[in-house]
Amino acid sequence: MTTPPSFELPSEQLAKAMVHMRALRRQVLSYWYATIEDAEASAIEAGLASMTVNILDEAIFEFAHGDRYKKFRLNDRLGQVITGLELVRNCETHSPVHYEELLVERTCFSVPLYSGGAVMRTIYAWAEFGSLPKVYVDLNSSATANQKRARGEAQHGYRQAIGGRVVTETLLDAISFFERLDPRLALNDGPELRCAYGEISERHSASEASRVVIARPMGLDATALLLPDIVTRRTERRSASWPAADSFFKDKVRRAKQHPPAVEAREVLHTVLDENGSLIGYSGLSTAASGVREAWVERKNQVGKDVRAGFKYYVETRNGPVDVALGDHSGGLRAVNSEDVDQLALLTAATDPVFDMQRLMMVEAFPDLYLQMRNNGS
Repeated sequence: MTTPPSFELPSEQLAKAMVHMRALRRQVLSYWYATIEDAEASAIEAGLASMTVNILDEAIFEFAHGDRYKKFRLNDRLGQVITGLELVRNCETHSPVHYEELLVERTCFSVPLYSGGAVMRTIYAWAEFGSLPKVYVDLNSSATANQKRARGEAQHGYRQAIGGRVVTETLLDAISFFERLDPRLALNDGPELRCAYGEISERHSASEASRVVIARPMGLDATALLLPDIVTRRTERRSASWPAADSFFKDKVRRAKQHPPAVEAREVLHTVLDENGSLIGYSGLSTAASGVREAWVERKNQVGKDVRAGFKYYVETRNGPVDVALGDHSGGLRAVNSEDVDQLALLTAATDPVFDMQRLMMVEAFPDLYLQMRNNGS
């Protein structure tokens, strides 16, 4: 990751930033443990973290560095995470409704208890921008700039760097962004953690089932943030110093592309075109084992590799689904075994951000999102 220009804070703003960086570390830890509780607890903590991100962004760095900072933030990959989280903060603060599906469950892991049994830890992603209800996110044309819940830059940041991504990844990105701007905000590593959580069992009578309360270690926010290993995936990011685009995740992406996607087949719905109208890739929907339809987007060369390896891409025709095969030397696809007009030639260019060039660029910028799409969340 490139080193940004110097955004060293004056002493007064540095003092405030140190406090709110600790607050952000505390809230990310709170979110991490809330994923053992339930979706509501997780959404509460994620929303509070977005508010602290906004304080660091606007009240501290933007106040200290003004337009130079805003210009950098607009064009920086992690800066777009910051503006995307602003949308969450604004909507959670000012929306007249509670949106229960702001966090989307991706997968769950069983966390064994010392006292017997287990609890579940859920990995949540932020909802796609298009699924956010109008009353929750829409701009109010009559509102002042301070009242608008979802100003254009925040919408853009959410679409480019938040929607569909794992919540933990985005919060760690935010910490990494501010530590890069002023390295004095970064702390040294803490001592080795022996126990990730404790248990308190509660039973009022012999006939009652016991209720287990998970207790978390205290003081982890006073050092560099390393999220405790509570039954995590080997690929799961637990530190802001492990950027989503580091060599490990890049290698994971490279290896993932060598194997077929983790679904039975992908339906091709759209072509993906660049700004010159040239064919770049394809996008569409796949059906997970759970029955959920998930969006995908790939460059045409990767689709070609998948097809050559025997993976099934298909288009729907009036006679039902038809497999596709490699076309000419340009890397395009063609329909096979069909008497219909070649449906691939009739595909429309994607205009929905979930399927278009914008999403292709997003999954290429954030390897965690590509791996989630390619591996069906595993």
